[in-house]
Amino acid sequence: MPETIETSCYGKAKWPWFSVMTDLKEQGGLRDVTVDPLSVDAHGCGGNLEGKAFYITWVYDKFLLLTMEQFSQPLVDAFAKVVGYAPFCRYIRNGNITVEWDKNNPEGRLAELGEEPGVCELVTM
Repeated sequence: MPETIETSCYGKAKWPWFSVMTDLKEQGGLRDVTVDPLSVDAHGCGGNLEGKAFYITWVYDKFLLLTMEQFSQPLVDAFAKVVGYAPFCRYIRNGNITVEWDKNNPEGRLAELGEEPGVCELVTM
């Protein structure tokens, strides 16, 4: 689980972009990772690892979606270390690779993804 979790004024957990980058470097062991502060929205941010773009969508203690232009096992492994649980599937949508973590109901989410149009090459991990 990220060590740098903060809460918003509404009591919801947030993971600031600079903490995502620090956690990936320190806990995940990635040296060449950057997160773009201009990419931040309510539940996500984008970054770059060794010249390859990625974007995360995340809700504390529930799920993480990691979308990449090109698959990176080191990035997947680093996020798994940081959030403290393993991803359950990988698929392609709109030409991008997405890896998903779901802490509460991965089987249900897998069933949903199997029915979603545009999801290709869905595999469990």
